[in-house]
Amino acid sequence: MTDIEQRLVKAARDGAWLECAKPDDVVRASLIRELLLGHHGELDPCGVRLTGARLDGVLDLTRVKASAGLTFNHCTIDEPITALYASLPNLIFNGGRCAGIHADSLQVDSVLFLRNGVRITGDSPLGAVRLVGAHVGADLDLAGAEITNTAGAAIEAGGIEVDGQVSFRDGVRIRGDGRRGAINLTGAHLSSDFDVVETEIANDTGPALVLDSAVIGGSVLLRNRNRISAHGEGLDLRGAHISGQFGLGSTEITSATAAAIAANSVQVNGNLVLRDDVRISGHDEAGAVNLVGGRIGGAFALTDTTITNAIGPAITADRVRVDSAMALAGRTRLCAGGEAPALKMTGAHIANRFGCGETVELETKPESAPVLDLRDTTVGAMVALPHSGLCPDRGRGTTCGHKRLVRLEHFGYTSLASGWDWEEWLHVVRCHTPAYHASAYQRLAAVERAAGHDGLVRQILMAQQTDLRRRSPQSLGSTSTRWFHWLWGALAGYGYRARRTAAALLLVLVVAGAIGWWAGQVQTRPGHLTAERVTTATTGAGTPCSTVELIGLGLDRGLPLAMTGMRARCDLDSASKKGQAFTAAIWLVQLAVWGLATLALAGYTNLVRKPG
Repeated sequence: MTDIEQRLVKAARDGAWLECAKPDDVVRASLIRELLLGHHGELDPCGVRLTGARLDGVLDLTRVKASAGLTFNHCTIDEPITALYASLPNLIFNGGRCAGIHADSLQVDSVLFLRNGVRITGDSPLGAVRLVGAHVGADLDLAGAEITNTAGAAIEAGGIEVDGQVSFRDGVRIRGDGRRGAINLTGAHLSSDFDVVETEIANDTGPALVLDSAVIGGSVLLRNRNRISAHGEGLDLRGAHISGQFGLGSTEITSATAAAIAANSVQVNGNLVLRDDVRISGHDEAGAVNLVGGRIGGAFALTDTTITNAIGPAITADRVRVDSAMALAGRTRLCAGGEAPALKMTGAHIANRFGCGETVELETKPESAPVLDLRDTTVGAMVALPHSGLCPDRGRGTTCGHKRLVRLEHFGYTSLASGWDWEEWLHVVRCHTPAYHASAYQRLAAVERAAGHDGLVRQILMAQQTDLRRRSPQSLGSTSTRWFHWLWGALAGYGYRARRTAAALLLVLVVAGAIGWWAGQVQTRPGHLTAERVTTATTGAGTPCSTVELIGLGLDRGLPLAMTGMRARCDLDSASKKGQAFTAAIWLVQLAVWGLATLALAGYTNLVRKPG
């Protein structure tokens, strides 16, 4: 045993540090194993602590059950440490270099620290730091660490259990290789927060940070100048369960081939917040941020966040459930490609309000693609969409020069937020949806009906029928049906304007009376008129009718089911050509009366089905 090794034994017994001042101060790795096994006597609870030493050989701690911890301070370890099924009170690396740590099922009673500039490099497909199935009784802290693996994951820790906090901070640099990810924490159980600050995580051939199916008892927080880049998922949270918040702040996540954040079926009990210059870039038809089937127990908020995707939606949140409000605010910018919407959220449920601020930018390529897809989504309170992203002019008419679109089929909400009125929303439905759909009109009508605005409801429903004929005429059927639909709208307001029908009926009656009076002024031959007294024993041929009789004749002829008996005294000479012409005109009046009666009946009894 060398002098330096003798000093190590004494220091371990006394609870002191072994200070190695020379680069050639070498300690056999096997001696450390012997110390931890108690072969050199009982150790101080402070454990084995080395500063500046170089280990010779492989430190094999497999199945070692130690009563004292192990601390390396700026040491050089040229061979990977093996600690399978080992048990230690604590394990600490402060600075120095290490060729790797392979410690499946390691049990650490207290802390596991890799910090203060420690450099761990490896070329193993098993991982540079391998902690699969390990258990850490307190914090797992990586502060200022640099971990690199050229052949696999930098940190392979699937199924790890950490009873304290997991921290990456102070300039941590993690670089891995392959499909397992740079950091793989699949199925991990973390009792407290997962905190990432000032950290760089990279993988040029696979995912970066994998938390697939992980259970986090605290919050997941990535903040303050983080950079994550991958050739797969940047941040994989599929099936994860987060008891606290999920927050991103001042963080950049980039994926060249997949979703930047893949969080299908994620469950977040608290808020999901992206803010303070978050930049996310993905390349996936399913979305740069994929939250399909997720559950958010609090609010879902984006502020000053940029999300881009060249071939798909910026955010896909189909069937997501948000138990509070959802808000896009500040200088948030969502950019989508591949004819996909910037925000795709179909079949979702938002318990409170859904708001999108006026400074929010929604972009699609091509511009003809809808910027928002809210089909089958339900909002439990008020809704606000950005005028700037749909119609900057805040139009109210039936046409618009702006071509931005939004999909609102079966989109449910209870009211419109301040800054929106029913006419502006109706304009969006008519001019900024890709096709006619009745549900958008019916929902707006239901909102106004609940507010007691029955007059507005009628206007909305009339606009619906007009839009139906304009954008979906095929659903009305044949040309004659379309013509009847137009006539129904013009004369009866589609059943919502009974006064129009009454006015039209009155006009027809006036026309009928006028035709009767006119017929009494036109000669058919000398001494005879088109309408004259009926010849009787007391009345000779060619006797003119009085004005009242002529008007009554027109009404008697024009009203199909309301005979006045006037024709028994005064009638048309249907044997003459002029009399036949007036008879045909009266028939047209009868046809108009029948049509108006049908329209009135349809309006009051709703016999005419409202398509769509």
